[in-house]
Amino acid sequence: KDYDRAMRVAERLEVGGVRINGKPSHGLGDIPFGGVKDSGIGREGIGYTIEAFVERKSIIL
Repeated sequence: KDYDRAMRVAERLEVGGVRINGKPSHGLGDIPFGGVKDSGIGREGIGYTIEAFVERKSIIL
């Protein structure tokens, strides 16, 4: 109902994610998931998983 107020409140919260008036409709691979500060060891999600196991390298031809 009050989108602007919901966004202001969500931005002030120091948390890893906020869902307002809805149930989970995604899997862990769809969006990043994790805590902030001392509430976890990082993020979960396919992008973060790939980054954890791959070392990037630049190749210039």
